[in-house]
Amino acid sequence: MLKAMLVDDDAPVVEYLRKLIPWESLTIRICAEAYSAEEALELFTATKPDILLTDIGLPDGNGIELARRLRVFNPKLRVIFLTCHEDFQYVKEALRIEADDYIVKDELNPEKIAESLKKAVSRFDDEQDQLERMAYKSDMTRNKNVLIQQFFHELSHGGDPRALLEHGTRLGILWTDDSRYAIGLCHLDRGDLIEVYQSDRTELVRYAAYNIAVELSEHTTVTIFYSKDGRLWCIACSREGDVKADLEKFGTQLREKLLKFLKVESYIITTEEVCILPELGKGIIATKKCFEQDFYVVNADDSQDLWSSKEQEENRLDSLAVKWMEALNLANDSFAYIYLYNLEKAMYLAALAPADAKELLLRWVQEATVRSGRSLAADVQEDIGKSVRLNEAFRIVRWFMKALITSARSFSQDESTMNPDLKAINRFIRENIYRNITSIDIARHLHLNPSYFSRYFKKMTGINVTDHVHLIKMDEAKLLLTEKGESAENIAYMLGYSDRGYFSRVFKKYVTVSLSEYKQRYYSEMESSDEK
Repeated sequence: MLKAMLVDDDAPVVEYLRKLIPWESLTIRICAEAYSAEEALELFTATKPDILLTDIGLPDGNGIELARRLRVFNPKLRVIFLTCHEDFQYVKEALRIEADDYIVKDELNPEKIAESLKKAVSRFDDEQDQLERMAYKSDMTRNKNVLIQQFFHELSHGGDPRALLEHGTRLGILWTDDSRYAIGLCHLDRGDLIEVYQSDRTELVRYAAYNIAVELSEHTTVTIFYSKDGRLWCIACSREGDVKADLEKFGTQLREKLLKFLKVESYIITTEEVCILPELGKGIIATKKCFEQDFYVVNADDSQDLWSSKEQEENRLDSLAVKWMEALNLANDSFAYIYLYNLEKAMYLAALAPADAKELLLRWVQEATVRSGRSLAADVQEDIGKSVRLNEAFRIVRWFMKALITSARSFSQDESTMNPDLKAINRFIRENIYRNITSIDIARHLHLNPSYFSRYFKKMTGINVTDHVHLIKMDEAKLLLTEKGESAENIAYMLGYSDRGYFSRVFKKYVTVSLSEYKQRYYSEMESSDEK
């Protein structure tokens, strides 16, 4: 039995339709009644009607627009319009959306409505399959890329092979269950992207790369998928022949075209072994992990410049980072570039796990941003997090550094140019630095909802409130440690830390060395300075 929704702001009309129409004999039941477009939209998703009877003149819109919006959710929806007068423009609009009838209320009677409903039911039955095909074809035309992304999602999560083949066929992907597959992943260098193009154009460039790859894949065994992170998945499929060789040849050609037309370097990882359809999901996961294996790839021009002591460079990371941030704060670009270059070389030799290296680099960038009173763009954080080479991540940082120094030279670096909200937050922290400060305390001071404040602060600075408070306190802790006679216990107490052990862990986390190591280094540097 089909379901019908009645929509009219005139309650007697709704009651008339409900009582005088022989709904059951028409194999229809009323599933919902609404008296406005807004109410109809709310009820539609819950009741899922097959037929809509609606007045054209509604208090918060018109029935034609309502029908058009509901057709988005259900392309098979049959529509009958009611109106107080015959208007040619309305009739034309009704015909345009393929309404089943257009009835003037003066002519309203049970027989007329029943006739229109029978027409709607007949069309629903006769055209259901056709409408499904038309709707799917329409979706294909408008949203083919979205549908292909959905197919790839199912593929990467190990969907049923038979269902995948059927879904792929509808999308024009003619794979077979007895074919062999090779998987490749193409990553556009985010450092190149941000250097060559404005940050707000990088998504457009990634899509251009996708179009280049799709055009290149025509008449080959390779199918291209555009993933949500902007990477291109290249999957070769063939019953006969060497699919791995096909994929490698395609990858070489793609890299050349991307460099030629977009001026952007790219990295392509391919699987070592070919696989069958049920193994594609696991193969996709394995291919993602392959990128980390090349995180510390070194350009030939730079290889002889690296130091030989891994332990030495691990110990230098924190001091180089501090000096780099100090140079940034002073807008001294020469020193900033020198320290960043040496920091990159030190990180190569330290060879931390890729995720740890990116997290550390991002923390330094966030701290440098907060100290300058600026806001860190979300896309910079994302680019660092999704970089697959260390030199790629450092080119992103170099671009960020250049923008920060340019901004610093355009405006005074004192607090008068700082974000007003951040200025008020920093003032509150410094005025209460002797006690434990939470995000709730700051939110109350600013008369803001704590949950909203936490989200706003993270969006503004790129770090959470707790990290920001600790960063400011650790700056003070470093100064206090240089004062003779001040113990770690006393400094912890002065900065609102009730537990000395917790204070030590916080210091190590944000300064990257222990309390004793920092103090020892400070006095060693002072002695060296005195000797000179």
